[in-house]
Amino acid sequence: MSKANEKKPDGRKISKKLNLRQRRFIAEFTNPESEGFGNQTKAAKLAGYSQLAPGQVGHQLMKNTEVQSEIERITNRELNHVFDAAGVTIERLAKRIRQGLDAKETKAFIHQKTGNVVYSKPMKAHDIRLKAIRIAAELRGDFAPKEINFNVSLLASRLQAARRREYERTPQPSQRTVQGVRVEEGENNTQEADQP
Repeated sequence: MSKANEKKPDGRKISKKLNLRQRRFIAEFTNPESEGFGNQTKAAKLAGYSQLAPGQVGHQLMKNTEVQSEIERITNRELNHVFDAAGVTIERLAKRIRQGLDAKETKAFIHQKTGNVVYSKPMKAHDIRLKAIRIAAELRGDFAPKEINFNVSLLASRLQAARRREYERTPQPSQRTVQGVRVEEGENNTQEADQP
């Protein structure tokens, strides 16, 4: 990339641990005014990576843990600026969550005889309270995303055991029911079961 084509940096600090093209990729990927904003292929092209396979390069860069952590750091910082500009502070969030934890609702009913609207006493709004509890716990980090390990062999063995139990409960082909009585098929039983 020639110096004439270089864009001026947007003033954000990016870690010096990364090489120049990685830093440029991050700058293009996280700058809302860039063509590469949120698009790893375009960001890789703009950062000066090979024009032959920028999609693969962008994908590889996004798998790099240092690049990921730097993008996350910049994104969080930008998000905090947006929240601050909108007046969304931790204190206001805490106050609203507290109100959610104490939420009450009044329900309206129509009286069957008179047809008048009747209001209930304020009752606990359990659905709103549960949402507030969940949000508060997520903000505190109590509900951090957990990795789910999917063990196929364990699932297969449980499925096989369930099939075996089901097989044991159902009548076997060597058994049949005649007038509500289960009869084992054999030489003697078969003749008796055929007779009325």
